Amino acid sequence: MNLCDIKKQIAELQAELEGIVDPSSSALLVKLLAILESCHSIASTQVQMIQQLKNEINRLKGEQGKPTIKPDKAKSYSTEKERKEAEFIPEPSKIGFRLTKEKLAALQENQIPKEILDRLAGIINRPFSSENEFMEKVASVIGKQKAKAYKNLLLKHCRYKKRNRKPKVVDIEIDRIKKCEIDLSTLPDDVISYGYEENVVQDIAIKRDNIKFLKHVYYSPSQKKTFMANIPVGYEGGYGPGIKAEIVTMKYINNMSEPKIHETLQSLNVKISATYISNRLTFQTHMAPFLEEKNHLVRTALEVSSYQQIDDTGCRVNGSNQYTHILCNPFYTAFFTKPRKDRMTILDILRCFEPRLFMFNDDTFRFLEMFNVSSKTIDKIKPWPCNVEQDETQIQALLSDLFPDPDKGKNTRARIMEAAAIAHYHQGNEGHIVTILVADDAPQFKLLTFFLALCWIHIGRHFKKLNPVVPQFQNELEIFQKKFWAFYAMLRKYQEDPVEAKAKMLEQEFDKLFSEKTAYPELNERIVKTQNKKKELLVVLQHPEVPLHNNRSENGARVQKRRQDISLQTKSSDGTIAKDAMMSIVETCKKLGINARDLIKDRILQLGKISKLGDVIKVRASQ
Repeated sequence: MNLCDIKKQIAELQAELEGIVDPSSSALLVKLLAILESCHSIASTQVQMIQQLKNEINRLKGEQGKPTIKPDKAKSYSTEKERKEAEFIPEPSKIGFRLTKEKLAALQENQIPKEILDRLAGIINRPFSSENEFMEKVASVIGKQKAKAYKNLLLKHCRYKKRNRKPKVVDIEIDRIKKCEIDLSTLPDDVISYGYEENVVQDIAIKRDNIKFLKHVYYSPSQKKTFMANIPVGYEGGYGPGIKAEIVTMKYINNMSEPKIHETLQSLNVKISATYISNRLTFQTHMAPFLEEKNHLVRTALEVSSYQQIDDTGCRVNGSNQYTHILCNPFYTAFFTKPRKDRMTILDILRCFEPRLFMFNDDTFRFLEMFNVSSKTIDKIKPWPCNVEQDETQIQALLSDLFPDPDKGKNTRARIMEAAAIAHYHQGNEGHIVTILVADDAPQFKLLTFFLALCWIHIGRHFKKLNPVVPQFQNELEIFQKKFWAFYAMLRKYQEDPVEAKAKMLEQEFDKLFSEKTAYPELNERIVKTQNKKKELLVVLQHPEVPLHNNRSENGARVQKRRQDISLQTKSSDGTIAKDAMMSIVETCKKLGINARDLIKDRILQLGKISKLGDVIKVRASQ
């Protein structure tokens, strides 16, 4: 008997168990089912582990392991459907009613008298937005009794789906007008001109535009010096701003690889080398305007925004595994690729990579206790200079005295540096500090800010991953999930109208929901774990502007993964920095409604027609 057979037999037994009337026997059987559920869960994990070990043994023997055959439809743990249903805002009905000549013919075939149809011909092609509006009009034309008699037929044939599509022509900017004429010799003599009928057609022209500049040269015999005119800005280096901008655009907007960019330019008869394309995309001398743009927008966003969202995803840099961190909110998205994803790296990102500073005070010692640093070590640290700002060189000297052997106490060293760095950051001596961070429950995001808001989507996903085999437990899990998303919907409504009385009510509802006890042990464990995160999950009650989920940063992680699909890795630190900068600029342009292609060309030509993204963010935040 395998696990599938056991699952089927449990489902078959459920009907018999429900027929037991004795309460004590019923309670005992529920406990036995809970034990059986736990045993099935443990057995499922062990079966997978045993198979993995068998596969590894076979590979070591030079044989093949069991092939991985994916199911036709893999189980999804996404909670997007539930979230969208909870956040659903009723829209105007997309179903309308309209009578046409074709519909009249179809109704005649269904034996509706011709005299009735003739009277209905008066409302042909008139749209009605609802069923009631349509039937009221029909009743006014043919009478209430006949309208009631033929209601089903009329609704069936006159129903149509509204098209919610904006006319394209309205938004199209006209570049040139060309008149299309008819040869009058082919027309009758009595034709009368009715003017022109408009027909808008979109087109683009991608072509080579080589320029030969004639630079005027003057010579001064008295100074023995030659004077030569300069070529326009952006045309330096043998290539114009069109090519320079298009290389960056094709890479980061069109998601093309460097070989494909080279191939595309060659197809336009542009004589260019692959090396020049690579240098154009990586050298900091070429990318300087964009690096400055990214730094400015990040600093501005950190200053003007009340909260930040953060996440990370794996990436590759020159054959090694690193992490791309995504920092964002509704105004921007910024990317930072670093070798680590520890607490110090996250703090560096929030501080815009300013030189690290440290301080020992009461907060430092409190953090050390939370990091489980021994009291003996803390007592040795207490005599160190207190409430004094120190740089990294100074703190390393102190740590070297505390741990003379460099191979010992590495973890404790790291915890001391983290505690001292966070304590200094919380003093606010460096200017603006981030007070609210929206993230998942990873340890590197904790303690850095005064408030940590957890993602409700991540919490909901944990419940969806539960996979009970006992039908009773399946039912209890389904009921609880409905209550979970109903509470989420209540939080969304609170954000639209935050009132203190509602906040207190929602806090009570949270306690009530996450103190429930069910017969399903694993569900109870998950409920308790969620209750323990109450403070982080209900930050929204104090700060209604904070989002309930972290989808924005996860969308940024998807951007990094799509980039990785095109280019597996970056090869140099300059290339990595350039990639982060351009991805940040392009994604921020999307959020601000700015054409990224136009911005790239504006920065290369140094026109200054498009405002700095940081300045735009400042204006949007003030609004």
